[in-house]
Amino acid sequence: MGRDRRSQGLGNDSVTDTALESLLVVEIGDSVAGAYAGKLFADYGSEVHVVGGDAPLERRNFFDASKHRSGSELLSNADIVIQSSGTGPIELVYEPSLPQQIVLRISPFASSGPYATWRSTDLVDAAIAGHLRLSGSPTREPLSGVPDIVHMAAGITGFIGALAALMTRARTGRGQIVETSHQEVIAALHQFSLLRYTHNGAILNRMGNRYSGPGTPIGAYECADGWIGLAISQSDQMERLLEATGLTYLLDREEVETIYDVMTNQELLDGALVPYLRNQARSDLVELFQALRLPVAPISTMDDLLADPHLNDRNFWESDTDGVRLPGPPFRLSHHEWAIGPKQRKRSFRSGDEPLNRLKDGPLSGIRILDMTRVWAGPLAARILADLGAEVLMTEVPWTRTPLEVPQSLVDSTHFFPDDEAGDQPWNRNGFHNKYANNKLSTVIELDKAEGRELFAALVPKVDVVIENYAPRVMPNFDLSESTLRELNPDLTYVTMPGYGRSGPNSDWVAYGPTIDGHAGHTSLTGYRNDIPWKCGIAWPDPTAGLHAAAASIVALLDRQCCGTTGQTIEVAQVETAINMIGQHVVAFQLDAPIKRWGNRRPGRAPQGVYPCKGQDRWIAISVVDDASWLGLCEVAGWGDLQQLDVDQRWERHDELDTRLASFTVGQEDRSLMTALQIAGVPAGAVFDAADVVNDPQLQSIGFFVPLSHPVAGTHVWPRFAARLELTPATMRRAAATMGEHNEYAALDLAELSRSQYEALLKQGIVRTEPPG
Repeated sequence: MGRDRRSQGLGNDSVTDTALESLLVVEIGDSVAGAYAGKLFADYGSEVHVVGGDAPLERRNFFDASKHRSGSELLSNADIVIQSSGTGPIELVYEPSLPQQIVLRISPFASSGPYATWRSTDLVDAAIAGHLRLSGSPTREPLSGVPDIVHMAAGITGFIGALAALMTRARTGRGQIVETSHQEVIAALHQFSLLRYTHNGAILNRMGNRYSGPGTPIGAYECADGWIGLAISQSDQMERLLEATGLTYLLDREEVETIYDVMTNQELLDGALVPYLRNQARSDLVELFQALRLPVAPISTMDDLLADPHLNDRNFWESDTDGVRLPGPPFRLSHHEWAIGPKQRKRSFRSGDEPLNRLKDGPLSGIRILDMTRVWAGPLAARILADLGAEVLMTEVPWTRTPLEVPQSLVDSTHFFPDDEAGDQPWNRNGFHNKYANNKLSTVIELDKAEGRELFAALVPKVDVVIENYAPRVMPNFDLSESTLRELNPDLTYVTMPGYGRSGPNSDWVAYGPTIDGHAGHTSLTGYRNDIPWKCGIAWPDPTAGLHAAAASIVALLDRQCCGTTGQTIEVAQVETAINMIGQHVVAFQLDAPIKRWGNRRPGRAPQGVYPCKGQDRWIAISVVDDASWLGLCEVAGWGDLQQLDVDQRWERHDELDTRLASFTVGQEDRSLMTALQIAGVPAGAVFDAADVVNDPQLQSIGFFVPLSHPVAGTHVWPRFAARLELTPATMRRAAATMGEHNEYAALDLAELSRSQYEALLKQGIVRTEPPG
């Protein structure tokens, strides 16, 4: 137990002095979110103490294996206090006892606003934040995703907030309060469903056993001996899929003018693809499709996951003292140890005395980052770092936004473009790109050409961090391998985010979030009760990888700030991060806990479910978590005859109670019933759609959505970073840059080219402000 994970595929440097090992962290509260934030501090070197009684064994093995258990006597001397509540507001708020102390608070809702006193669960959180509406069959009730994953996301967000506060302390000597809520975290992690509404009034709903969004096939597909996840999102991928499966005849259909018409017609494609896949062996499909560079992966059971050859080749699993295999590190750093087992603080945390006004843009003010990322996970990571004050320069390749011309069928199916119009500059009007480009600068460099690589190489010595999420082969193909980057800037923090890591048999696999979720075990945990595996409408491995990459970057920057440790490499393998998100369920499986698909139910809560309300596709999520909430439900529903039922009796009669509850809720307006139940102490939430989330009074009361004006796309509101720092908050400073808007800054100011050299690059198309023709 406790192997040093610094050197696995990340070099052989030996550094023992890290920022986190100088911290004393005390964790109070009962939430999964707080427990995961504490686990991250503990596993990466901090001395962490949990105040309170024993947790259930599966939770203790996963969350607490690296923590001490003690009383409250250490609170006054702690560097960081993590205080959390899983189902209600924090009742006795802990205030900082030292000027340099950091207090992280995590609760279902912000401590002010109309929902401040409300109760919640992961099901209710997902309902009110708009995620629940995106999963499940359109002909059935919305479906809960992986249990507790929304709270795990809140935990890593809280960890980022605390790290950002630590950077403030490292630079100024000042502590502060950091607050986040489950609602803010989950609302911030919509990929594009909110922007479809703000740009066009379009409402995205659940679409079946698939990822909810444009394109097909992106979902779970049955084959002869199991299930696979497919995620075909590009036209060239669709061409290869049709060739490989013998379905090119679909292109000859009368209703098909371009290949995009096949990609946007799920009924047409699935009508031919589903029968084909059901007659093929899973391993044969995975081997064939990956050879064709098509995103595919098997959907793993817990047994599959523990036996996975790729994970075992990477020595991912870590055995605890009970012989239970625990997930390994969610991210790996070359100069910073990850290990299971309690730690002891080695020294006092080192702080500077910079004036606070130097951090006016956020704790990372003065940090410069080159952002080479694409799609969701990487752009989210870099966007968080930008929100926290870093100068982030997107070094875009010319083809990453949109083509010069975008077909109207793609505009209509995505709803990414304002007013469903591509306009004369679709590459600058794409809301999906712009969401993750807010607060960033843009330079566009043709890296396929030697002159473009020379320009990029001239930028590297001028930055602190380079972040990319290419497959491992891509950067060497650009002649920009890790060793090359180190020669250019020995002090550089290099962040790479390959789907499966840079070693192991799957390292070269094409990997997207909607394929990794199945391979990482998420899909096997999701589904209607006693039904088939079901894809969540959100591709959770993407945002959780982005969150962990942002956290890892700040950890490395803290090591530099506090300890002088430079030149770190960070590897964030999406599949390994995704497995950490279900770590307690992997542990429970090994401890013989029943692993099954519960639908919207949860053992220990009865009743819990999603019930119909008055109106078209309106629903409410209700969780009875204790006897008090049961009495509250009985009061609102008028069930005086059922008040005496205890939790075991309610669980036994769950089917009956579901039927009775649905007959009551179907005549109720969802928001009114939500409010009545919350007043009675019952965790309940209307199943919000995008319009409900954007206009939610709780989020409005805490300034969650911020309007930004873009010169081509217009003015829209965007979610801010979900953690609120008291002294050095994240800031929304500018709308997304237009394509290549900062080419001159990059070439003339940073790379120090002459004007004539820069103009030559423009003439050759090495530097661009629009896509190639």
